[in-house]
Amino acid sequence: MPPVPEYEIEFRWKEQVFYWEGDRGLHLDGGWGLKPYVTYFPSVERWREVAPDWAMDKRELVLQRLIDHGPVHRVEETEVYDYPIGVTR
Repeated sequence: MPPVPEYEIEFRWKEQVFYWEGDRGLHLDGGWGLKPYVTYFPSVERWREVAPDWAMDKRELVLQRLIDHGPVHRVEETEVYDYPIGVTR
């Protein structure tokens, strides 16, 4: 049986980007009408307000993993999140 990945990044239709660690995840907005695609990531201030408890101390790690994901998209920090971003599978 292959090892379970530590995390995964999933791009879904309708400009949705999901960052998963097991069954816990983050739902981020994306901009598909742009080239390259954009993943919008909460600013430091917004992160404290919208991230779930399990991800509170992982902001820089998640951000770096998204940046390192490849040239398919770029990551832009933003203040626009006004709702919780935590999700479960």
